[in-house]
Amino acid sequence: MVLTVWNGWRSSPLRRIVPATLAAALAACADAGPAQTPANAIGPDPDFPSNFVEPVGQRSPFGNFLAGRFAERERDFARAATALQRALEENPNDLALLRRTFYVTLEAGQLPTALKLARQLDESGLDVPVAQLLLAAESVRRGDYDGARRRLEPIDRSSDLARLSVPLALAWTHFGDGRANAAIAALDALDEAGGLSLLRELHAGFIYDALGRPAAAETAYREALGGDATTAPVRVVRALGGFLERHGKRDEARDLYESYGGGGTDALLFADAIARMDEGRVPEPLVANAVDGLAESFFDIASVLPKERAGEVVLVYVRMALHLRPDFPLAKLLLGEVLDSFRRYADAVEVYRSIDPDGAYGWVARLRMADDLYDLGDVEAAIATLRQMGRERPERSDALVRLGNILRYEERYDEAIVAYDAAVRRLGEVRRENWTLLYSRGISLERAGQWDRAETDLLRALELEPDQPFVLNYLGYSWVEQGKNLHEARRMLERAVAQRQDDGYIVDSMGWALFKLGEFQNAVNYLERAVALRPQDPVINDHLGDAYWRVGRRDEARIQWRRVLGLKPEDRVADEVRRKLERGLPPVGAPQASG
Repeated sequence: MVLTVWNGWRSSPLRRIVPATLAAALAACADAGPAQTPANAIGPDPDFPSNFVEPVGQRSPFGNFLAGRFAERERDFARAATALQRALEENPNDLALLRRTFYVTLEAGQLPTALKLARQLDESGLDVPVAQLLLAAESVRRGDYDGARRRLEPIDRSSDLARLSVPLALAWTHFGDGRANAAIAALDALDEAGGLSLLRELHAGFIYDALGRPAAAETAYREALGGDATTAPVRVVRALGGFLERHGKRDEARDLYESYGGGGTDALLFADAIARMDEGRVPEPLVANAVDGLAESFFDIASVLPKERAGEVVLVYVRMALHLRPDFPLAKLLLGEVLDSFRRYADAVEVYRSIDPDGAYGWVARLRMADDLYDLGDVEAAIATLRQMGRERPERSDALVRLGNILRYEERYDEAIVAYDAAVRRLGEVRRENWTLLYSRGISLERAGQWDRAETDLLRALELEPDQPFVLNYLGYSWVEQGKNLHEARRMLERAVAQRQDDGYIVDSMGWALFKLGEFQNAVNYLERAVALRPQDPVINDHLGDAYWRVGRRDEARIQWRRVLGLKPEDRVADEVRRKLERGLPPVGAPQASG
C-alpha cells in the first residue's frame, strides 16, 4: 500500500527580525566569508574519511589541508579546524590558509584559537572584516570601548553585512562609555542602509531601556512593533511585552502575547511568558549592558540569514554572540538549529542539553533534542525523553504528539494510538490547526486495523482542512483499496493530484483508483508518471505492471514485476508478484488481491 505520510513536525524557533528582501541581500554577500559548499557536494569516501588527520611525522605537504577541506564540506568543523590548524603550522606564511583556518575555527566554536588567528590576520595586514569584528567584540568584553571603536571604524562597509554589523557594534561601544546620544546616532546609519528601521528602533529601545529612560524605550519598541502585533517579529514582541510587564502594564502585555499570530515554537515561548505572569514573576530586560547589546546584535544578524543559503555565516555570528554571552539560550537554540540543518545531530544534542531545562527555552530545547536523538537512531532515548516530558506537563500535548509520530515511524501503531489519544484529550477542543494530529492518528489506526476510527479521524481532518492533499490522498487511496466509495475517492484524488502533480505517491494513488474503476489506459498514463517520479518504489512499479497487463502489454508487465522483486518489496508483495509472473492476472471481474 502506498500512502503518503506527512512528516512536517519540526518547526523553527525563530522568526525573521528584518524583511525577507534584506535577508536575501545579506545572504548574497555571505560568499565573501565562510565557504558555501553544499553539504552533499562530496559524498562519503571510505578511502578518505572525514575524521582523517595525518599523524605527526606522516604528513604530506597537502594532507592536512585536504583533510580539513573535506571535513569542512562534511560540516565537521571541529575536525576541519584541527586539520587546518596543523596545515597552518606547516605553512605559517600562507595568508589564504590563515584566513580559511580562522573562519573554520570560529565556526567550530574554538574562540581562544579563533582570537589568536584573528590577531595574526590583523598583524599580517590582511583585510578580514569578521576578524576585526571579533577582536572588537573581545575589546568590548574587556571594557575597552575605545579599542573596539578603533577596530570598527576603518572596516569597509560596502557589504550588506558590514553595513548592518558595524553600526550596531559602534552603538554599543558608545553605550558602554555612557554616551547615549552617540549610541543612538550610530544607529542612524541603519536608516541609510534602507529597510532596517525595525532593527534601529529595536536597539534604540534596548539602549533607552538599559539607561532607565522608559518613555523613550517604549516609543522605540512600539515603532519597532509597527501597527500589527500579529505579524511582528517574535523578538520585538518579547522586548515590548517584557518592558510592559516591568512597568506595571501586565494586562497590555498579556494581550500582546495572546494576540501574537505566530505558531509552533514561537507561540510556545509566549505561553511560557503568560505562565510567568500568572506566577507573578517579572522578566529581566533582554539587554542590560554593552556586552549583552553586542551579543544581541550578533544574534539578530544571525537570525535574519537563511540557513539553507548562508549557514556558515549564521554559525559565525551566533558563535560570536555566545562568546560574549555564554548564557544566551535563544542563541543556543539558533546554534542547534544551524547544526540540525547541517545534520550534525550529535553536536546539536549537546547544545540543547546545555540549555536550562527549567528556563523559558528549556522545553523547546528538549523537544528538539528528542527529534535529534531519533535522527541519530537512538529511538528509545527519544521516546523516553518525550514520555518524561508528557508526564511533567499534563496540560501540554506537543510532547505526546511527537511521541506518537516517532512510534508511528517505527510502525509501533498501537503505542502511537495511545500517545495520540492522550494528546487529543489534552487539547479539549480540536481546532483547525490540529488537523495534522487527527491525520497522524488516522494513519496509525488504519495501520493497526481499526478502520472505523481511522475513517472518522481522516474525515474530521478534512473538515478542518478541506483541500489538504495528503489527507485527500490517504483517505481516497484507503477507499480504493477497500473497493468502496470509488467515485468519491476518485474526486478526492483528483483534487490531491491537482495540488501535488510531482508527488509520485499521490499520482500513483490516482492511477490505482482509475485501475480499480476499470479505466486501464488512463491508469497507465498516471502510473507511468508515478514510476518516473518514484522509480525505486516497489508498490508503484507493481501497480504499473498490473495496468500494463490489463491493456495487453504483457511483456512490459512482466518486466515491471521482475523489477519489483529487485526493489526489496515486503514479503506479501513479493509473494503476489511471483504468483503473477507465473500466472498473470485473473480475468477482469474475477477475485484479485489488493496492490
